[in-house]
Amino acid sequence: MERIDDLQLKGLSIIQDTELFCFGTDAVLLADFVRLKKNARVADLGTGTGILPLLLYGRREDISVQALELQEALCSLARRSVERNGLTDRIEIIHGDIREARRLLTGEFDAVVSNPPYEKENAGIGSKTESHRLARFEAAITFPALCASARALLRSGGRFTCIHRASRAAGLFAALRENRLEPKEVRFVHSFVDRPAAQVLISAVKDGSEGIEVLPPLVVYRGDGSETDEIRKIYHRDGI
Repeated sequence: MERIDDLQLKGLSIIQDTELFCFGTDAVLLADFVRLKKNARVADLGTGTGILPLLLYGRREDISVQALELQEALCSLARRSVERNGLTDRIEIIHGDIREARRLLTGEFDAVVSNPPYEKENAGIGSKTESHRLARFEAAITFPALCASARALLRSGGRFTCIHRASRAAGLFAALRENRLEPKEVRFVHSFVDRPAAQVLISAVKDGSEGIEVLPPLVVYRGDGSETDEIRKIYHRDGI
Protein backbone atom coordinates (compact mmCIF):
# COMPACT_ATOMS: atom_id res chain seq x y z
CA MET A 1 0.00 0.00 0.00
CA GLU A 2 1.33 3.41 -0.95
CA ARG A 3 1.45 6.31 1.47
CA ILE A 4 2.74 9.87 1.48
CA ASP A 5 4.93 10.82 4.46
CA ASP A 6 5.53 14.41 5.53
CA LEU A 7 9.27 14.89 6.14
CA GLN A 8 8.59 17.87 8.42
CA LEU A 9 11.24 19.84 6.55
CA LYS A 10 10.45 22.78 4.24
CA GLY A 11 7.20 21.18 3.08
CA LEU A 12 8.95 18.13 1.58
CA SER A 13 7.16 14.79 1.36
CA ILE A 14 8.01 11.29 0.15
CA ILE A 15 6.00 8.47 -1.44
CA GLN A 16 6.54 5.01 0.04
CA ASP A 17 5.04 1.56 -0.44
CA THR A 18 4.66 -0.69 2.60
CA GLU A 19 5.27 -3.75 0.38
CA LEU A 20 8.74 -2.42 -0.46
CA PHE A 21 11.65 -1.28 1.67
CA CYS A 22 10.89 1.97 3.53
CA PHE A 23 13.49 4.29 5.03
CA GLY A 24 14.23 4.25 8.76
CA THR A 25 16.01 6.28 11.42
CA ASP A 26 19.45 5.49 10.00
CA ALA A 27 18.75 7.48 6.81
CA VAL A 28 17.63 10.50 8.83
CA LEU A 29 20.73 10.36 11.05
CA LEU A 30 22.98 10.02 8.02
CA ALA A 31 21.44 13.02 6.27
CA ASP A 32 22.05 15.12 9.39
CA PHE A 33 25.68 13.95 9.61
CA VAL A 34 26.63 14.75 6.00
CA ARG A 35 28.76 17.87 5.48
CA LEU A 36 27.78 19.81 2.36
CA LYS A 37 29.57 22.67 0.66
CA LYS A 38 27.90 25.37 -1.37
CA ASN A 39 26.73 24.12 -4.79
CA ALA A 40 27.99 20.61 -4.00
CA ARG A 41 27.55 17.84 -6.53
CA VAL A 42 26.31 14.81 -4.59
CA ALA A 43 25.96 11.13 -5.52
CA ASP A 44 23.71 8.84 -3.48
CA LEU A 45 24.49 5.16 -3.91
CA GLY A 46 21.46 2.97 -3.18
CA THR A 47 18.91 5.74 -2.78
CA GLY A 48 15.86 3.53 -2.14
CA THR A 49 12.81 5.80 -2.23
CA GLY A 50 15.01 8.88 -2.53
CA ILE A 51 15.02 9.89 1.12
CA LEU A 52 18.63 11.11 1.31
CA PRO A 53 18.45 13.47 -1.70
CA LEU A 54 15.24 15.00 -0.34
CA LEU A 55 16.62 15.50 3.18
CA LEU A 56 19.93 16.84 1.88
CA TYR A 57 18.13 19.29 -0.39
CA GLY A 58 16.09 20.35 2.61
CA ARG A 59 19.35 21.37 4.30
CA ARG A 60 21.00 23.00 1.25
CA GLU A 61 18.87 24.08 -1.68
CA ASP A 62 21.89 24.85 -3.89
CA ILE A 63 23.09 21.23 -4.20
CA SER A 64 22.48 18.87 -7.11
CA VAL A 65 22.13 15.11 -6.62
CA GLN A 66 22.43 12.06 -8.86
CA ALA A 67 20.92 9.10 -7.03
CA LEU A 68 21.44 5.49 -8.08
CA GLU A 69 19.10 2.61 -7.22
CA LEU A 70 19.06 -1.04 -8.34
CA GLN A 71 15.38 -1.80 -7.70
CA GLU A 72 13.12 -0.49 -10.46
CA ALA A 73 10.07 -0.24 -8.19
CA LEU A 74 11.95 1.94 -5.72
CA CYS A 75 13.32 4.05 -8.58
CA SER A 76 9.77 4.71 -9.73
CA LEU A 77 8.69 5.83 -6.26
CA ALA A 78 11.78 8.03 -5.89
CA ARG A 79 11.18 9.73 -9.25
CA ARG A 80 7.56 10.41 -8.35
CA SER A 81 8.65 11.93 -5.02
CA VAL A 82 11.15 14.17 -6.80
CA GLU A 83 8.43 15.30 -9.21
CA ARG A 84 5.93 15.78 -6.38
CA ASN A 85 8.37 18.14 -4.65
CA GLY A 86 9.19 20.00 -7.87
CA LEU A 87 12.89 19.05 -7.73
CA THR A 88 13.57 17.48 -11.13
CA ASP A 89 16.10 20.24 -11.81
CA ARG A 90 18.03 19.36 -8.63
CA ILE A 91 17.65 15.59 -8.15
CA GLU A 92 18.04 12.88 -10.81
CA ILE A 93 17.09 9.27 -10.03
CA ILE A 94 19.02 6.70 -12.08
CA HIS A 95 18.29 2.99 -12.31
CA GLY A 96 21.37 0.78 -12.15
CA ASP A 97 23.96 -1.22 -10.23
CA ILE A 98 26.22 0.59 -7.75
CA ARG A 99 29.17 -1.38 -9.10
CA GLU A 100 28.59 0.43 -12.44
CA ALA A 101 28.28 3.86 -10.83
CA ARG A 102 31.27 5.40 -12.62
CA ARG A 103 29.68 4.55 -15.98
CA LEU A 104 26.14 5.54 -15.02
CA LEU A 105 26.79 8.87 -13.28
CA THR A 106 28.38 11.90 -14.90
CA GLY A 107 31.38 13.96 -13.81
CA GLU A 108 33.22 14.17 -10.49
CA PHE A 109 31.42 14.61 -7.19
CA ASP A 110 32.14 16.66 -4.09
CA ALA A 111 30.27 14.20 -1.88
CA VAL A 112 29.09 10.60 -2.06
CA VAL A 113 26.58 9.29 0.47
CA SER A 114 25.21 5.83 1.12
CA ASN A 115 23.03 3.93 3.57
CA PRO A 116 24.17 0.44 2.51
CA PRO A 117 23.02 -3.05 3.51
CA TYR A 118 24.25 -3.83 7.03
CA GLU A 119 24.28 -7.62 6.97
CA LYS A 120 26.56 -9.99 5.12
CA GLU A 121 24.77 -11.93 2.40
CA ASN A 122 24.24 -15.14 4.38
CA ALA A 123 23.81 -13.61 7.85
CA GLY A 124 20.66 -14.34 9.83
CA ILE A 125 17.32 -15.29 8.33
CA GLY A 126 15.98 -14.00 5.05
CA SER A 127 13.81 -10.91 4.70
CA LYS A 128 10.10 -11.11 3.92
CA THR A 129 10.47 -9.68 0.39
CA GLU A 130 13.18 -9.40 -2.25
CA SER A 131 13.11 -5.63 -1.82
CA HIS A 132 13.88 -5.96 1.89
CA ARG A 133 16.55 -8.60 1.25
CA LEU A 134 18.46 -6.38 -1.17
CA ALA A 135 18.23 -3.43 1.22
CA ARG A 136 19.32 -5.36 4.33
CA PHE A 137 21.80 -7.97 3.04
CA GLU A 138 24.91 -7.65 0.85
CA ALA A 139 23.33 -9.71 -1.92
CA ALA A 140 23.89 -7.09 -4.62
CA ILE A 141 26.78 -5.00 -3.21
CA THR A 142 29.49 -5.51 -0.61
CA PHE A 143 30.97 -2.66 1.42
CA PRO A 144 34.41 -2.90 -0.28
CA ALA A 145 32.71 -2.72 -3.70
CA LEU A 146 30.69 0.28 -2.50
CA CYS A 147 33.90 2.00 -1.40
CA ALA A 148 35.46 1.34 -4.80
CA SER A 149 32.53 3.03 -6.55
CA ALA A 150 32.62 5.97 -4.14
CA ARG A 151 36.35 6.43 -4.78
CA ALA A 152 35.79 6.38 -8.55
CA LEU A 153 33.12 9.09 -8.32
CA LEU A 154 34.80 11.49 -5.88
CA ARG A 155 37.19 14.26 -6.72
CA SER A 156 40.37 14.26 -4.65
CA GLY A 157 39.44 15.80 -1.31
CA GLY A 158 35.77 14.88 -1.71
CA ARG A 159 33.91 13.13 1.11
CA PHE A 160 32.25 9.74 1.34
CA THR A 161 29.74 9.58 4.20
CA CYS A 162 27.87 6.48 5.31
CA ILE A 163 26.15 4.75 8.21
CA HIS A 164 26.66 1.10 9.08
CA ARG A 165 26.50 -1.44 11.87
CA ALA A 166 28.93 -0.53 14.65
CA SER A 167 30.01 -4.14 15.14
CA ARG A 168 31.55 -4.10 11.64
CA ALA A 169 33.61 -0.95 12.24
CA ALA A 170 37.03 -2.60 11.92
CA GLY A 171 36.21 -4.03 8.50
CA LEU A 172 34.63 -0.77 7.38
CA PHE A 173 37.76 1.24 8.20
CA ALA A 174 39.95 -1.31 6.39
CA ALA A 175 37.82 -1.20 3.24
CA LEU A 176 37.77 2.60 3.24
CA ARG A 177 41.53 2.92 3.54
CA GLU A 178 42.12 0.28 0.88
CA ASN A 179 40.19 2.58 -1.46
CA ARG A 180 42.08 5.79 -0.55
CA LEU A 181 39.16 6.97 1.57
CA GLU A 182 40.68 8.15 4.85
CA PRO A 183 38.24 8.12 7.80
CA LYS A 184 38.19 11.63 9.26
CA GLU A 185 35.08 11.81 11.46
CA VAL A 186 33.31 9.00 13.30
CA ARG A 187 30.24 9.10 15.51
CA PHE A 188 28.72 6.08 17.24
CA VAL A 189 24.94 5.84 17.63
CA HIS A 190 23.47 4.34 20.81
CA SER A 191 19.81 3.46 21.41
CA PHE A 192 20.28 4.31 25.12
CA VAL A 193 23.24 5.93 26.84
CA ASP A 194 24.10 2.71 28.73
CA ARG A 195 23.83 0.38 25.71
CA PRO A 196 26.57 -0.59 23.26
CA ALA A 197 26.66 1.35 20.00
CA ALA A 198 24.29 0.02 17.35
CA GLN A 199 25.40 2.06 14.32
CA VAL A 200 28.39 4.12 13.33
CA LEU A 201 28.43 7.25 11.16
CA ILE A 202 31.63 7.68 9.14
CA SER A 203 32.91 10.53 7.00
CA ALA A 204 36.01 9.77 4.91
CA VAL A 205 38.04 11.99 2.59
CA LYS A 206 39.46 10.75 -0.69
CA ASP A 207 43.26 11.02 -0.56
CA GLY A 208 42.97 12.53 2.92
CA SER A 209 45.81 12.63 5.42
CA GLU A 210 45.85 10.34 8.44
CA GLY A 211 43.97 11.56 11.51
CA ILE A 212 40.50 10.80 12.82
CA GLU A 213 38.14 12.67 15.14
CA VAL A 214 35.79 10.56 17.26
CA LEU A 215 32.78 12.73 17.95
CA PRO A 216 30.57 12.52 21.06
CA PRO A 217 28.07 9.63 20.91
CA LEU A 218 24.60 10.19 19.52
CA VAL A 219 21.97 8.79 21.90
CA VAL A 220 18.48 8.16 20.51
CA TYR A 221 16.34 7.57 23.62
CA ARG A 222 16.29 8.72 27.23
CA GLY A 223 15.91 6.16 29.99
CA ASP A 224 12.11 6.56 29.93
CA GLY A 225 11.96 5.73 26.22
CA SER A 226 11.32 9.29 25.01
CA GLU A 227 13.51 10.82 22.30
CA THR A 228 16.53 12.86 23.31
CA ASP A 229 16.59 16.57 22.51
CA GLU A 230 19.15 16.02 19.76
CA ILE A 231 17.01 13.41 18.03
CA ARG A 232 13.97 15.68 18.25
CA LYS A 233 16.02 18.41 16.62
CA ILE A 234 17.27 16.09 13.87
CA TYR A 235 13.68 15.06 13.11
CA HIS A 236 12.44 18.69 13.31
CA ARG A 237 9.85 17.53 15.85
CA ASP A 238 9.33 21.03 17.18
CA GLY A 239 9.35 22.75 13.82
CA ILE A 240 12.99 23.78 14.14
